[in-house]
Amino acid sequence: MPSYYGLELRLTEGDYHAFTMVVLRGWANTRLGVDLTEQVPEKAQALASDGSALPLTESVGSLREKLRMRQGAYTLDVLWPAEALPAVKSARGRTAPGPPARSKLRKLHPSARYCYVDRRVMGWGSSSTHKAKIAAGTYADTRGHYPEAELALAMRTPPAFDEDVELEDRQLAALDDANAVLFHARLRGPKHEVLNWEATCKRCERNIRERKPDKKASQLPYPVFIPSCGRAEKAHLNWRASHVFGPQETTPLGLRPVVCLVIEPEEEEDYRAAWPLSLMLILPEGHRGPGYARWVVQRLCTSSCIVGHEASDGSQRRLQRIWIVDDTLTMFYRLALMEKFVSCGRLRRPKRMKHRVANGLMFQEALLAVQRHHFIGRAAVAGFLRDDGTAVCKRNDWKLDELALYKVVLLDLRELWRLNVEYTPQLQMYEDICLNHDVLSKGGRTLKCQCYGFRAVHAKKGGCLQQRNGRERSGQTRLKDLVKKSEFAKMNKDRQKVVKELLQWVRDKELLFRKRTEEPKKNAPTPPSPERTADNEADEQEVAVGDMTPGTPVEVDDSEASASEAEDLEMFADESSPPVLWPR
Repeated sequence: MPSYYGLELRLTEGDYHAFTMVVLRGWANTRLGVDLTEQVPEKAQALASDGSALPLTESVGSLREKLRMRQGAYTLDVLWPAEALPAVKSARGRTAPGPPARSKLRKLHPSARYCYVDRRVMGWGSSSTHKAKIAAGTYADTRGHYPEAELALAMRTPPAFDEDVELEDRQLAALDDANAVLFHARLRGPKHEVLNWEATCKRCERNIRERKPDKKASQLPYPVFIPSCGRAEKAHLNWRASHVFGPQETTPLGLRPVVCLVIEPEEEEDYRAAWPLSLMLILPEGHRGPGYARWVVQRLCTSSCIVGHEASDGSQRRLQRIWIVDDTLTMFYRLALMEKFVSCGRLRRPKRMKHRVANGLMFQEALLAVQRHHFIGRAAVAGFLRDDGTAVCKRNDWKLDELALYKVVLLDLRELWRLNVEYTPQLQMYEDICLNHDVLSKGGRTLKCQCYGFRAVHAKKGGCLQQRNGRERSGQTRLKDLVKKSEFAKMNKDRQKVVKELLQWVRDKELLFRKRTEEPKKNAPTPPSPERTADNEADEQEVAVGDMTPGTPVEVDDSEASASEAEDLEMFADESSPPVLWPR
C-alpha cells in the first residue's frame, strides 16, 4: 500500500485569494469526504511544477510562478498521507465492521407526519431568528426569485403530442441468485421508450459482464424510477420539463435518460390517460405500500429477463445503479458559497454560508454531480440534502455514512447485493431510513451531497396517506403501524431486529415529545376560579341543557391526537395559497 495518495488539483479563480492550506482542506472535503473543520495532516503536501513543496501559509495567488499551467488553468499536485484516508471496504463477499448505525439513527428526526410528534414543540426544522433575518434584509436577494408554483405546475403538466401513441409491452421476470423466478411484472409504454430501456439495459449488462466502467455515467443520469400512487393528475412526473431533463426527442436511443413510473395495477388506466407518453412499470400486486414498490424495482433491476416476447433471448437484464425518486419533487438548487460570510465554530449558532443558484437543467446537473463523485464506487446508497431552509448553513459539501437519505436515492445494486441488503417489502413507512440503517449496520457506506438541495411538496392525496390514516390515535406508534403482525412473524431474525430498532427509534422521539408537553402543564400555576354568580350558573345550565340530548356521548379531548391532527393539517398546505418560497 502506498504511503501517499496523489492527485492533480485544478485551481479556480476563487482559489487564488485563499491560503494553500484552505485549498487543501476544501480539496480533501470534496474528494475524500474529510470534514472541513479538521486540520490538514502534517504530512500533506502541495507540490509545485518542479516537485518542491509549497508553503501552506501563503496565498495561492502569490505562488503562481511556481505552478503548472494546463488547459488554461493553474494546477498543483496534492500528496495526502495514506493513514489519513477514509477506511476502505473489505474484499468481496466479506463485510467489515461498520460505523455505529444505531447512534446515527437516534440522532435522526422522524417525519412528524408519520409519528405522534408536533415538530413545533420539538423545534424540528425551525429557526428562532427567521423573522429577524427577514427584517434585516438577509434574504432580500433571493426571497421570491424562484417561483416554485410555476415549477410544480410544469412538472404536473404532461408533454404535448400530436399523433396517436403506439404502446408496447414487456413481461419481466425477477430472478433470484439461483435464477429462479420470484415474480412477474409488466413494462408498458411508447415504443421508443421501451426500446430506449432495452438499449440501456444491454449497455449496462455489457459493462457488468466485461467489468468495464460505465463511460456514460458522467454524461447520462442512471435510470430513474418514480413510485406513484393515487396522484395521477397531481404527481410531479413531467421529467421533460425545462428545469429537469428537458426534451429528448432528438437524442438517439440508448443515450436518453430512462424515466419509468412505478404504479399499481388498479391505477394503470388513470395514469395512462394522464401521462400517455410515459414508460410505466406495473407492479405485480396492489395496495402493498411504498416498501413493496421499491423492493420490486430493486429486484427487477438487480436481475431479470424478458419472457413471452420476440425480444426474449433468455439473457439477463442487469443494471448497476438506479435512482428511486418520489413523485413530489419540485426543484434542485445548487448551494454555492457566498462571497462574504462570517465563519463560526462547530459549537456556535449556524451562520448562513451559501446561497441558492438555479439555472438550466438542475435535476440533471444534481444527479450527475453525485454520479461523478470519486466515492460513488464505494457507496451503497447516495442521496441529497433536503432544502428545509437550513441548507445554506451547511459547512460540508459532501458527507459520508449518513442516514438521512430519502426521497431521492441512488442505489448501487451490486454493492447492495454484496451486503445482502434490500428494501423491506412489508414495511409501510420509513422504507428509505430502514434501508440506510441496514447498510451501515452491515459495514456498507453511504454518500450525501450537500452542495445541491431539493425541494418537495406535501400532497393531500396518494402516497402514504392510507398508511398515515390507518393508524390508531393512541399517541404511540405500534408495530402494526409499520408491519402487519402476520408479515412480521414470517421475517427472519435479522430483518425483525432492524424493524424493532426502527420502531424503538420512533417511540423514543414520541416519548420525548410527551415529556416536553407534560412538563409545562405540571409547572403551570392553577388559574383562580371565577366567582360563581347567578348569571354564570344560569349560562352554564343553559349551555349544558341546550347542547346535551339523551344518549349523546361525552367527548373527551385527547391532547396527543389533537396535536398530531394539527400537524397533518399544517403539512398539507392549501393549493390555492402561494407556496412559502424561502422558509427559515
